[in-house]
Amino acid sequence: MTKDLGDLPQNRASRYKKPEQVENLLTGQMQRQMDEDYNIIHFSLWHQKQPFHALPERVFADFKRFSKNLGYGENKIKHTSAWLNNLRQNASLDNYPNALYPAITTRNTNLRALPTQGAHFNSPDSDSSGWPFDNLQRSSVAANTPIFVCHISADKSWAIVETSFAFGWMPVEDSARVDDAFIKRWESSRYVAITVNRTSILDTKGNFVLKASLGHIFPLLRETPEGMEILVAVADEDGNAVIKRSFVSHQHSAVKPLSFNYDNAAKIVSELRGETYGWGGLYGNRDCSAMTRDFFAPFGIWLPRHSADQVKEVGDYIELDGLTPEEKEKIILENGIPFLSLLWFSGHVMLYIGEQNGRALIFHNIWGLRKKDEGGVESKKIIGQAVITTLHPRCESDNIDQQQGCLLDRISAMNVLLPSMKSP
Repeated sequence: MTKDLGDLPQNRASRYKKPEQVENLLTGQMQRQMDEDYNIIHFSLWHQKQPFHALPERVFADFKRFSKNLGYGENKIKHTSAWLNNLRQNASLDNYPNALYPAITTRNTNLRALPTQGAHFNSPDSDSSGWPFDNLQRSSVAANTPIFVCHISADKSWAIVETSFAFGWMPVEDSARVDDAFIKRWESSRYVAITVNRTSILDTKGNFVLKASLGHIFPLLRETPEGMEILVAVADEDGNAVIKRSFVSHQHSAVKPLSFNYDNAAKIVSELRGETYGWGGLYGNRDCSAMTRDFFAPFGIWLPRHSADQVKEVGDYIELDGLTPEEKEKIILENGIPFLSLLWFSGHVMLYIGEQNGRALIFHNIWGLRKKDEGGVESKKIIGQAVITTLHPRCESDNIDQQQGCLLDRISAMNVLLPSMKSP
């Protein structure tokens, strides 16, 4: 454990709030504006006719990229050219795009860079170039996420799809086609956000339907004393989406947008705290940007998927590159709004949650810190979970690579997520 994890209590984020910061961070009008923007972006896939992100040159570029670096599989054996050629043949991109229809995910699934569940590692070793950093994993996708299907593989088992936040290859069996009637009913509702990880959604007979997690969104049918009656999409035998009435308890959900005040923000942080790190959403876990994205979802605040986009494409952007660590932390403390501000350096995004003893505190899901022993041999100090730290955990741990510097040394920018933000 790094020194921060021993010094900073991890079990209650609310203990770090200032006494005077008890009012709502956002007014009802602000949240309605942001929530409306969230829904427009979330459902935009169902109203397009052509690929928007999954452009031909981007799809072809993935095959070209991996042809230059065949990498290693999950068995730590180097891939062959035949492996990539078989995937290319099944992709059948000569007639791309060959589908073009709206759909919805019916399972928790993944977006892949190539049409395979197999892995691609730069190295057979377990480090930043090896496990768990599968280069083919682009993002996890929650069940009942709107998608746009662009292309179907030769064997009909894979599809290139777009979501509102990423594109990639997805197993065909994980989605169902939607028609205009389905879209109209799904979009003409209030929505419920799941607020507790790994929540079971049950049908009207009490049977299991699917597993949802914090940040997942479903249409609200009605509120009852027992819980929320919601709509869930499942696939019929022909691969079309049909609506199933289901329930989730009040303790595991909230009508979106959940009021953005310090107590609610701290509760969501506490629910995410300690979650296992999951590169690209592997194993149903979250990486740094998936965690910040899901943190804001119950509040009706939409974020892109990639960490750099979260800071650069939304919010009030503040450049910090080129400043001294002291200057950076001063700006963060003076301008940052706890739970509404993101800090970023290339490859990592963090949520600013307040200060203690003049030090900025952050909540982030981090894989580890690079170490170097007296002989210069590098290794990783694995954290592998969502934690509360200062921006100096590298400086306070034995053998941490000082050439990499503290997190504060590396921070390049911050932003504050307010309604005045530019449209994503």
